[in-house]
Amino acid sequence: MLDSFAVSVADLLRSAGETFVLPRFGRLADSEIGTKAGPTDLVTIADKEAEAWLTPRLRDILDGAVIGEEACADNPALAVAAGAPHAWTIDPVDGTNNFVKAKDRFCSMVALLEEGVPVRSWIWLPLQRHLYYAEAGAGAVLCTDDAPPKPLRLASRRWVIGDLQGAASVRDVDEPEKTRLRDILRTMPGRWFPGSVGVLAARIAEGEQQFLMHASCTPWDHAPVDLLCREAGAHAAMVDSGARYHAGAESAFMIAPDIEAWNMLHRHLWPNGLAA
Repeated sequence: MLDSFAVSVADLLRSAGETFVLPRFGRLADSEIGTKAGPTDLVTIADKEAEAWLTPRLRDILDGAVIGEEACADNPALAVAAGAPHAWTIDPVDGTNNFVKAKDRFCSMVALLEEGVPVRSWIWLPLQRHLYYAEAGAGAVLCTDDAPPKPLRLASRRWVIGDLQGAASVRDVDEPEKTRLRDILRTMPGRWFPGSVGVLAARIAEGEQQFLMHASCTPWDHAPVDLLCREAGAHAAMVDSGARYHAGAESAFMIAPDIEAWNMLHRHLWPNGLAA
């Protein structure tokens, strides 16, 4: 069950979605869409306005650093504050490319970190009105308008590679490693690319998908995703060390249903071990 703290943050996410995000869905003018690091790295007026509105209001709930995706795009040095005693992360529209194309696979995400470790996570799918919430040590739940919070806990089973469904992003991998990984991933029958790490994490937490691998990490993407999946019973860890996610981490990150499946997927993607 969500406590008053969790409810306050969830209410902010809903309000931001209703005020800044949903009114622009399918209605964006060309002048309201821009780019950041490259031509496919999109940002919209909805991203910017929702983050700007959420930032002071999250600080009102608990004072601390705020690491927002759009603020960090303008000033990357802000991300260092993710290791503060208390820090918020904001991804106002995760899946911006889908949002721009009026596709429904997008969400808004917030996480609360303590010294870089995610301790609370909120993922809000505004079109579906689904809230995924997790608290460290207290589990994960799905909240909808018409039912009590539903605990999320993955069932135990034995996995084989051909059963795993999910997605990987190797965009930040150098050649020839990028091509090698892509060739392996193309042989996996269960690949599903939602275009939103938050949407994929929600499906993993519900047991509908099984894996996620990203070649690099950002706190606004991976802090909320890590905690939701962990609290639902999945195994999430850094690919190079096997350590749990920390906001200072930037290397590859992977989630699988349990540690055995995680190790199996690791061996499948890197059969000769990681390159030095």
